[in-house]
Amino acid sequence: MSPLSAARLPRARLVDRLVAGVITTGGALILVAVGFLMLFLALECVPLLRSGALTAGPGGTSPQAALVAVEDEYREALAVLGRDALVRRIGRVAGGSEVALEGTAVPLREARASADGRLLAAIDAGGTLHVWAYRVRTTWRGNDRVLEPSARIVFRTPGPTGATIAAIAGDSGAAAVLLGTPEGGLVLRGGDDEVTGVVLGASAPPRLGALAADGNQAWLASARELSFYDLGEVGDGESAAPVATALLADEPSAAALVLGDVTLLVGDATGAVSAFQVVSGELPGTRRIERAAQFAGRGPVLGLAPSQRDKTFAILRPGSAELAHLTSRRVVAELAGVPADAALIGLAPRRDGLFIVTAAGGVERWRLEAPHPEASLATLFLPVRYEGFSEPELVWQSTGGTSAFEPKLSLVPLFVGTFKGALYALLFSAPVAVLAALYVSQFAPLRLRAVAKPVVELMAALPSVVVGFIAALFLAPILQRYLVGILAALVVVPAAIAALGLAWSAAPVTWRRRLTAGGEVVLVAAIAGFAGALVLAGQSAIERALFGGDLATWLATYAGVTYDQRNAVVVGFALGFAVIPIVFTLAEDAFSNVPPSLVSASLALGATPWQAARTVVLPASSPGLFAAVMIGLGRAVGETMIVLMATGNTPILSLSPFDGMRTMSACIAVELPEAPYGGTLYRVLILTALLLFAMTFVINTVAVIVAARLRKRFGRLAA
Repeated sequence: MSPLSAARLPRARLVDRLVAGVITTGGALILVAVGFLMLFLALECVPLLRSGALTAGPGGTSPQAALVAVEDEYREALAVLGRDALVRRIGRVAGGSEVALEGTAVPLREARASADGRLLAAIDAGGTLHVWAYRVRTTWRGNDRVLEPSARIVFRTPGPTGATIAAIAGDSGAAAVLLGTPEGGLVLRGGDDEVTGVVLGASAPPRLGALAADGNQAWLASARELSFYDLGEVGDGESAAPVATALLADEPSAAALVLGDVTLLVGDATGAVSAFQVVSGELPGTRRIERAAQFAGRGPVLGLAPSQRDKTFAILRPGSAELAHLTSRRVVAELAGVPADAALIGLAPRRDGLFIVTAAGGVERWRLEAPHPEASLATLFLPVRYEGFSEPELVWQSTGGTSAFEPKLSLVPLFVGTFKGALYALLFSAPVAVLAALYVSQFAPLRLRAVAKPVVELMAALPSVVVGFIAALFLAPILQRYLVGILAALVVVPAAIAALGLAWSAAPVTWRRRLTAGGEVVLVAAIAGFAGALVLAGQSAIERALFGGDLATWLATYAGVTYDQRNAVVVGFALGFAVIPIVFTLAEDAFSNVPPSLVSASLALGATPWQAARTVVLPASSPGLFAAVMIGLGRAVGETMIVLMATGNTPILSLSPFDGMRTMSACIAVELPEAPYGGTLYRVLILTALLLFAMTFVINTVAVIVAARLRKRFGRLAA
């Protein structure tokens, strides 16, 4: 060793150690970053399945027995209506503490409030029905918020003998009151000193009732029967018969409509709370009442209080209370130690508090924290029966047009859409890329090989948004127009190429020797183009012969399949175009890494080039081929823009290749920017990202394990 080399050796070793340290540190930091990313995603998902919490707050006492209790949206005070026709505010009050309901004959016999607390109805000692619009106006005095309650009469009218108030609904200008009478029911609508009425026929005296917010739908529950009435086209003074009826399992003790007025909750003496919905009957134009859900419990149901924010509702029982959610079918929070004489229960307008009023006038209040009651493992991964559905289904529909919308957050359609797009992409890209790589590495001339591989790799530089744009605006209409011809070409063109190969192998040797190197590409391309053009030219004849002239109509009539212009077939071509460069490059490297001595030995034993490729090259390179396909699968699973633009982004649970879909990555890209931070949709999308991360991790792990086993099995071929 020269002195110069000896002098440089320590420096070279130092540089090697430094570089090795940098590489090791970089790799470790990447692993740490991935770990922190997974930890962050997991921590953001944990609150989804966390139960609600109730924290006791300041209470109070009303000097009169409470008939109605309403809480303001700021939870500063609880408005309690007593039999003396005074609305007292109990709590932290900055403003007037009492509102007198004038024009009544005290004591009040009974009273009821609307679901949103903005209407009060009462029957006084003289039998007159009064309806007031109750309002809490917010003003500011400097930095202090002042709540000023007021009550304005909407209408008053003499009540029928023996009538009881079952429900009240409407707004400050017009209200509807459902009364229970010994003969049945009566709906009174009034406003601006005008009162109209509709008589509800019933087979037994009603005990409970409920009224939709617009006053056009009513429910009556007797001892054993539940009736539904549609009052939309019933005029003043007319009688309405029930549209649908159902038998009750036990005597009802409480009833209330869930937000949206689609589902009626009925509690009974056994402790069960049943959710009833009106669905289409067996005969056209008929409807029937069906029990969609049931919540069991201990002790008779004393009261029900639905939330005005979502499908949550509170259940009052002797000595306890519960908070349940209609969609998730689970009890979100439980409250023990409730006074035995509890008479009223309610939820704050923002669903951030719960209150209970006892028969003696005692008021107890709690702060409520239940941010994600609609989320559970069942709603995320199992079929759920939503409002308006006759059967449990897997649906993704995160937003709606009104506050009464029921979010549908099943992740199954996103899973199916993700794997559906990846499957069709691999069905197109994997055979094309692997066969092209085999030809380039084993059969193509050096000049063609030097051009083909860089050109294919250059395809990866094309932005995915451009591929999606071309697929949506150019490929999808063409595919719809020439669908029969393209599907037929997928069969005819490979068959023509295979026939060409058989014919060429049977041709005389003198003919085959005339073909120059690389000329087979031109010949195969010419045959493929001719076969494809021939099929497209005869598309109309094929469609008439097989599908009666219209494939889309035939699919809808005989297969029950609709054709969507942006579907999985379009995604298969577009996404496959993006996956081909990755699979081709890795497969070509795997083929090229097979030792040439193995191929030469096979040829020396009399094998043809194709036989050598099939029996030697393919088995020896199988670990690399499997890794190439799995990496292509990971690329297809994680693609966003192509599937977003080429599929229409419709979350349809369908395995049909002619339907659209929505993938997990596309859903995250579209909805996460609009999801409220910390909300249920935000956390479900974070969970989707975590599951997508886990899926790719599992795919890559399986690829490594299988590739290692294949390498161990076929490694002796390259030894």
